[in-house]
Amino acid sequence: MSFKLEVLKLLLQVAWADHEIQDGEAQTIRDFARRYHLSDDELATLERYLTGAERLPAPDLGVLRERRDDVLVAVKTLLLSDLQVVAEEREILAEIEQLL
Repeated sequence: MSFKLEVLKLLLQVAWADHEIQDGEAQTIRDFARRYHLSDDELATLERYLTGAERLPAPDLGVLRERRDDVLVAVKTLLLSDLQVVAEEREILAEIEQLL
């Protein structure tokens, strides 16, 4: 599986940690997707995940561990995108740091 898709899956999980995706979070995820040059099909799937229309698959932590620092930067960027970090998001960041 592609590192880029695995990062996006993880970012989506983080964004949904507080049970809703803020506009800033959604935009940050879309920005990552554009930088990653996802195909139209991949972008359509991403939109379904963002709206909750499709169940979010778990990311492959083995793939993400290979580039731990890049993953943590992406997660922190997402968390700061809506200018508020709730307790659930801080907890998930700590969990991610431990898992990676």
